[in-house]
Amino acid sequence: MVRLIRTLVVLVSAGSLLALYAATALSAPNLSAAPAHVSKKAKKHKKVKKKKAAKKVANVKIIAGNETLAFNAQATQALEKAKVSLAAVGPASGALTSGVVFPLSGGTLNPATGFGSLSGTGALTFSTSFSVPGLFSSGSEATISEPSLNLGSSSTLSFTSQQASPPIFPFATVSLKGVHPTVSGARIALASLPVALDATGVQFLGEFAGGAFTTGEVVGTLTVQATSG
Repeated sequence: MVRLIRTLVVLVSAGSLLALYAATALSAPNLSAAPAHVSKKAKKHKKVKKKKAAKKVANVKIIAGNETLAFNAQATQALEKAKVSLAAVGPASGALTSGVVFPLSGGTLNPATGFGSLSGTGALTFSTSFSVPGLFSSGSEATISEPSLNLGSSSTLSFTSQQASPPIFPFATVSLKGVHPTVSGARIALASLPVALDATGVQFLGEFAGGAFTTGEVVGTLTVQATSG
């Protein structure tokens, strides 16, 4: 009887050990998978925190800087073919081939998103002329000045011109897609923003180069170098 009881105890103990081993083996994969699951959650949480942090960054006041409008090769060739000349009017500087630089007079900018509004000074004169020696000569001229740049989910570059109606008109749309501000101390830079002509921009350029441009056509880039204070 005693031997029978001892045999039963040994069998029960062995069964218990086998059950414990099986339970441990089954739970092991879940334990090893847990860190990966936690890691994914942590990464997602960090991304959300970064987005929230960007939204919390306040706009800063812009006290100096410039914005450079550079026409691409296709637009430059179209203007040259139509014998259109461009001349920067101070305090703006530059030329058709190198880009026209407009000094900034003020505005605000968000260092995290690049959103804001900027006002510039200076002007750019478009002119063309045609003549037959001894018979006649004709030409046209118009000046766009005081560039105004509104940056956001939808961005616009506007100019003022006494030859336009109304005098202040949207010249082109500007894209911030894929562009992130570069910040160094008080300096904020937005490099090579694509510039696509608005309908009124096409109408304005059409006075000098009829049929050479279309709405939505990318004619160059705009680069902003701003100083906050």
